[in-house]
Amino acid sequence: MIEHQDKFSTIIGLLEEHAPQPLSISVIARKLGMNRATASKYLELLESSGDVSMQRFGRSKLYSAAQRVPLSELFDRLSNAIVVLDADLHILMVNTSFIRTLGIHRGRNLIGSPLFDLNLRIFSDPAIRRNIERVQLSGPYLSDMQYIEDSTNHIYHIEFAPIVSHVGKPGIMISLRDITAGKNTEAALRDSENKIRTIFERVPSGIILFAADGTILNANRASLEILGLRHVAELAGGNIFAISCYKGTITKLIQRGKVAETELVCDFDHLKRDQRIPTTRSGIAYFDVVFTPIALDRGRVPDEFAILFKDVTTDHLARKELAFNETRYRSFFENTCNGVLIYEPIDGGSEYVFKDVNRATEEILRMDKADLVGKKLFEVFPDLPVQDVRNALIRVLETEKPEFLPPLQYRKEPASPWIWHYIFKLPSGEIASFMIDISDAVREDTEAPLSTCDARDHVTSRATL
Repeated sequence: MIEHQDKFSTIIGLLEEHAPQPLSISVIARKLGMNRATASKYLELLESSGDVSMQRFGRSKLYSAAQRVPLSELFDRLSNAIVVLDADLHILMVNTSFIRTLGIHRGRNLIGSPLFDLNLRIFSDPAIRRNIERVQLSGPYLSDMQYIEDSTNHIYHIEFAPIVSHVGKPGIMISLRDITAGKNTEAALRDSENKIRTIFERVPSGIILFAADGTILNANRASLEILGLRHVAELAGGNIFAISCYKGTITKLIQRGKVAETELVCDFDHLKRDQRIPTTRSGIAYFDVVFTPIALDRGRVPDEFAILFKDVTTDHLARKELAFNETRYRSFFENTCNGVLIYEPIDGGSEYVFKDVNRATEEILRMDKADLVGKKLFEVFPDLPVQDVRNALIRVLETEKPEFLPPLQYRKEPASPWIWHYIFKLPSGEIASFMIDISDAVREDTEAPLSTCDARDHVTSRATL
């Protein structure tokens, strides 16, 4: 083999010496002192390997050195770890990647060594050894295998191929590639896809994927339940715009192409009647929606979108009812002819803070609401019979039984009104008080002061009238 390699080198050297002028077979044979047939055979082998190039001139063949990167340089720069064996499984060639991948000392000479005598970790595996022997014996073999190294958990992809050398002798080329990073990436991608698929299927909110023209691409189980459907195929006849009563809302979101929150209204009767979507629901429903574009590539205009939505019909109607009741309560509270006070007990019921008063209370007490709300009852009105009022309020708090208060004045002034109170506890834990100005009735009886029972009965009678 070394002898042939020397002949190859001698021929290439001669051609390079005379470059760029090509030489005929006869000239090459004469200059190298060999017969023409031998020179012709060497040149054919060199041409087949790409080391020399041939051009015809009439019936003659002219040869010149190939203008390319030397095979040995190219071989050494390959990223795959490659070893070339002869028919007896002795090493003919290895590249730098092979030495680095298998952790071989750079000063160690491998050329000519039997492969299996080197105790290289990968080639100690029985399955790999057996496959190489099958190639050697021209039997059935695996063209590629995967090998996991137990000590490092590295994964290698190994390829096997029979070859023929320059001199026509059989050999084997083995290529190794470390695919650990790629396998780990594949595993991470599969894991990520499984997580996303699990979230898509199990999240309680509906998720619908759709194209820019409104075509529905996919929908999760929760969205089908919300829409009263059983199968995604039942949405095939409609599109995302049909689910919303206002097509313009989704159209604007698609045009803007940004994440946004909104509310959609769905008319299920319209879906059944006009879109032929077999929903089991009817009437109007309200959805809270999060819209998002799906950009598959950075910088690319998204052509797919998604909405994540939940049914808030019950909450919507409850808020509407609450707003109505609040409006009705506020109208009653503000427009009733009697004064209404709401207190919040603090310090265990020893003091009370004004939480709200109506217009009638402002007129009776001759004070603005802003000067009362948030202030303490007994600090604003120190002339009140503190102990009597406090005791009555505490009893109402503890027993939750309403009480009447005897007529009283908030200020010890002749012009200060006499006020009758009916106090009761609210579910919120606050105290409410209806108050009526009975100054005229009290002043009519100044010569004969009313008892508590008489005053209560007298005022109740007047209030009824």
